[in-house]
Amino acid sequence: MRKTVIILAGVGLLAIVGFWGYGWVKKDRVSGDLSIEKDSAKSLDVEIGFGAGNLLIEGGAEGWVDGVIDTNVKKWDPSISYKKKGKVGHVVIQQKTKGLLAFRNARNDWNLQLTNEIPVNLAVEMGVSDSELNLAGIRLSHLSIDAGVSDTTINLNDDWRESFEAEINLGVGDAEIHLPKETGVKLTISKGLGSLGTKGFISQGKGVYVNEAYDHSDTTINLKIDVGVGDLKFVLGE
Repeated sequence: MRKTVIILAGVGLLAIVGFWGYGWVKKDRVSGDLSIEKDSAKSLDVEIGFGAGNLLIEGGAEGWVDGVIDTNVKKWDPSISYKKKGKVGHVVIQQKTKGLLAFRNARNDWNLQLTNEIPVNLAVEMGVSDSELNLAGIRLSHLSIDAGVSDTTINLNDDWRESFEAEINLGVGDAEIHLPKETGVKLTISKGLGSLGTKGFISQGKGVYVNEAYDHSDTTINLKIDVGVGDLKFVLGE
């Protein structure tokens, strides 16, 4: 764990030094609206690779995926692809160049909406970011988050109809995760440096915590969380 954190910090420092030497800001706006229309898919695999900047992911899309990409760095213009294989639609939104938002006048803001209508297997990888993942309302079948060097808010406070598992890797930065009170929740936490807030959860030892609804709810959320350096806080909904 400590080696991983040191490597992340070293890569980040090199990125800062390197990026100051490039004039990558080409114009006021590179990207714009994106939309992946509905088809006959019965579920989605969504892979999002975000480099640096501000990221918002939420539900409520009219299509399978809607959103706005707002960057003035040409090399950060993402590639977007969609393919349907059998009953599963595969969405990939991938930033071509990753790194720190370290030079003047650079901007990279993503606002993405995912469908609430069919199950979604969501994988998000972030480099250096301020991120808000408001995932309530999305029919998650599985969740994977690699937050890199980020301050992150993740909202999973919802009346979930189906159980799912999530793996969340928080490298460096603070995170706040909102969880439901009436749905069973189990946390398995591997913690590095920083504080841990688990108010309302019951410790079962060895980094395992559950809420009062666990073992009494028809649905459960199992979260495995690996934290490098930073404060981690869990908030139970009312």
